[in-house]
Amino acid sequence: MKKIAYMIAALPLALFAKSASADISVSGTGSVAYTDAGGNTSTTLGGGVSFAMSTTTDGGVTISASSGTSNDNDSAGSSSAVTGVTNLTFGFANGSISVGQDIGVADGVGKVGELAHYNDNQTGITNATGLGDDEGDGISASTSIGDMTLGVAYVYDGSGSGNVDGATTTSQSISLSMPVGTGSITVASASDDVGGTNMNEVGVAYTMAAAGGTLSLGFTGTDGDTAAKEGESMSAAFSTTLGGASVAVGYTGHDVNSKTAQQTDITISSSLGGGASIFAEYSNVSGTVAAETATLSNNTLAVGTSVSF
Repeated sequence: MKKIAYMIAALPLALFAKSASADISVSGTGSVAYTDAGGNTSTTLGGGVSFAMSTTTDGGVTISASSGTSNDNDSAGSSSAVTGVTNLTFGFANGSISVGQDIGVADGVGKVGELAHYNDNQTGITNATGLGDDEGDGISASTSIGDMTLGVAYVYDGSGSGNVDGATTTSQSISLSMPVGTGSITVASASDDVGGTNMNEVGVAYTMAAAGGTLSLGFTGTDGDTAAKEGESMSAAFSTTLGGASVAVGYTGHDVNSKTAQQTDITISSSLGGGASIFAEYSNVSGTVAAETATLSNNTLAVGTSVSF
């Protein structure tokens, strides 16, 4: 990451009582991957440039925002986009408040075993826990209470139209993270309302050091108006380092609407130095899943390289 500091100190005093300063950080990423889904092969390229901006008021409040250019880096149908400032974050001594167009609620906390990114040509699990919508125009806040972190979020318009009082899609969440024993635990509760269809989710994740690596365990439970999403998911992941490479194995089992399915992921990455790395990942789904086709498979494999600038 390369930082550029702009000091605005020579403007007329008639306009500014004090000089102002702002920090602008510029960073970039790039990646290319070769994916195989049961013989259907494709390449995926993506990345972008991000500008992170921040300033501090006379009262000590830090205001930050970001914008940039991007190309979806984990989808074969990637699309380019240019974004202006979509979120403003106000940082205080013991927390922060964000207002923006892409606020997300704390759902999916318990699905710690879902590790694969390049699996959009996978058949997919037909019955899985989850919400119908989880991000959009809204507000979120987090604060520290001793060694605990409390977060809340409210999305007042999931369609992204900025409708505060009349939107048909809304969602909200509350989460709490704290150290427990030798590890840390996160508990979250989230819900949404999509045109009168309501879903509720509870997620728990616990992470600790184990056997020379990191072990994560998770639980997700959902109930509401969509039968195909009502049920429970159990998830686990273990990551470690072997011969300089980072290796992780993840598993998630779903028991939803009297149907069961499983997802197993394996990821491997190795640094090449200078922000570059190579990676490989494998993902498999079984149980009650969508039918395989000429373009979709239960098994996906991807190899590639990524670079951080």
